[in-house]
Amino acid sequence: MTNKLEKIYYEIATILYRSVGTEEWDKLNLTTDILQNNCSSLITFLSISSNIRYFQISFDDVFILNDSLILLRDLMLKEMKERIWGLTFTLYPDGKFEIEYDYNKPEDYEETDEVITGEEINQTFLK
Repeated sequence: MTNKLEKIYYEIATILYRSVGTEEWDKLNLTTDILQNNCSSLITFLSISSNIRYFQISFDDVFILNDSLILLRDLMLKEMKERIWGLTFTLYPDGKFEIEYDYNKPEDYEETDEVITGEEINQTFLK
């Protein structure tokens, strides 16, 4: 499991480094909710001047990050028998990082939120 985790952490860190570009920063934060088939993420960085800024990652990196986070969730579930629903990944300029996992299911989330039922599809065609 360790090698797989290291690969996922490396992928996340690489995307964050690539996305911030040449901007000087003290730390980068990725905060994400990990749902059934996708993730909702917010990326911020603390600049040298202590300003918090939000930034977007490239379209391609969105998919890579999404896949990496879902893989991490699945790996944690398989190996640790616990489902993560989110995390905060903090990266520092020296390459060190901290991860805080969220094991709490969002109160307003149901797995069926992401499923379109046959009845819903049929209603679309009846209009």
